[in-house]
Amino acid sequence: MKTIIGSLKTLTVVSFSLIFSACSEDIMDNINKDTSHTNSVEGKFIMTDVITSTAFSNVGGDFNTYFSSYIEYEVGIDNQLYNAETRLNEPSAASTFNNIWSGTYTSLKNARIIINQCNEGGRDEGNYITKGAAEVMAAYNSALLTDMFGDTPYSEAAVVDENGSPMYMTPKIDKQEEIYATIMTLLDDAIVNLQKEDLSPLGNYDLLYGGDAGKWLKFAYGLKARYTMRLLNRSSDKDGDLKKVLEYTAKSFSSAADQAAFAVYDVNNINPFYGFFASRAAFANSESLGAKLSERKDPRFTRVMLSPTQGGKRIQVTGASDPNYVPAPNGTPEQNMQKYGVSAFVYSGTAPTLLLSFHEIKFLEAEALSRLNRTSEAEAALKEAVSSAILNTENSVASAITTLGSNITVTSQALTEEAANSYFEANVKPLFAIDPLKEVMLQKYFAFWGASGEATESFNDVRRLKAEGKDFYAFKNTKKFPIRCPYGNSDTSANPEVKAAYGDGQYIYSEQVWWAGGNR
Repeated sequence: MKTIIGSLKTLTVVSFSLIFSACSEDIMDNINKDTSHTNSVEGKFIMTDVITSTAFSNVGGDFNTYFSSYIEYEVGIDNQLYNAETRLNEPSAASTFNNIWSGTYTSLKNARIIINQCNEGGRDEGNYITKGAAEVMAAYNSALLTDMFGDTPYSEAAVVDENGSPMYMTPKIDKQEEIYATIMTLLDDAIVNLQKEDLSPLGNYDLLYGGDAGKWLKFAYGLKARYTMRLLNRSSDKDGDLKKVLEYTAKSFSSAADQAAFAVYDVNNINPFYGFFASRAAFANSESLGAKLSERKDPRFTRVMLSPTQGGKRIQVTGASDPNYVPAPNGTPEQNMQKYGVSAFVYSGTAPTLLLSFHEIKFLEAEALSRLNRTSEAEAALKEAVSSAILNTENSVASAITTLGSNITVTSQALTEEAANSYFEANVKPLFAIDPLKEVMLQKYFAFWGASGEATESFNDVRRLKAEGKDFYAFKNTKKFPIRCPYGNSDTSANPEVKAAYGDGQYIYSEQVWWAGGNR
């Protein structure tokens, strides 16, 4: 499994057995040691890479791109996204998610290296905040892996020895239930360590929080809330766990200023969702999503939906009846990049990637309160969630307008907190009164549409609710729905256990992950 463990330099091993048959074992062990370069660096330097790879590639990359099609935020209209949209080979092919399969394991490996270096006797011993932040990132990437792939190599994967070499070349597959137990332990340990001090602070090497341990602590509690809700269908005490969600959200983000936002994009280092569209132009407006937004008179419709290119320009549409509004039919589009309109999000070059947003915390709170029948409190939390989500949309649209410059005709007003509150009172509140949980989850679904990398978490919600028998989303693509990702081909070809588990890949349409009621 060298592709999973990889990214550290490997040394060529040359056999000297014929010439040096009398050499001692110790001499042979030292022949291939690289004494010219350091083989370890301070954990804070590695942390920069862990944060960047997690945000840009693992959160903002292929998972987010493909799931945007699966859950009908966008419609795939060209090449591999068209194949995913029409359920040709892409959803089940071992090659589809291979890059992110390898990349997420690499991020996990690097987080584990930091943790080990901060342990007693390690070069970073005493750097408790660095260790706590690494434990948060290890938990985060662990959840990405098992949420997407279910049972997967874990305890023996992404593990290296003191020389940086893989300890296991064909690691065994672990059960999702066991992986989640480790995830929760990592977060519990992080919460303890983040309340201590570092001998060598993270500072600017921390691209999320600049070394602010208090915000990392809020991030850890927010993930505890997210994952406790994720496991609700496996809970033996659902009310007790819902109360834990409320306990954790109360200790998490208190505003958008706290959220885990990777906000380092500029004209040269662009948001990955925009980067994908700029190179592939493979997305179009989703007919099913547009219908939902239009039905609710949601202000995001006229702010985000753009026309097909007209004379080199895009035009903001004024409504579903506007002739400039040309959405693509879900599941049956033409493979034509000129025919359909697009969402403004595909141009949001500087929109931050959100590893965990403030609005997600408020939606988790609203869901927990709704399930506990504390509806008045749930309504207040939902209102705050919707407002924050709409302001996040405006941030992305503003970025898109800047990117397009003179190539967009703007016909709508900027989304404001006042506009969000008016929308809530007139359109959301009446529907919440009819079915609180349904409206909470649909508003969360709308909130996660965009360039912020939140489609992955929305995909998790869709699967979690379907496992409960709650299909709130009314997707229009009638073709079979992928309920997980296939293992990466670097290991379906190299690891016999992974190869056997993959089979022909068709299990991705029929076998739920454990937390969604499956057994793998």
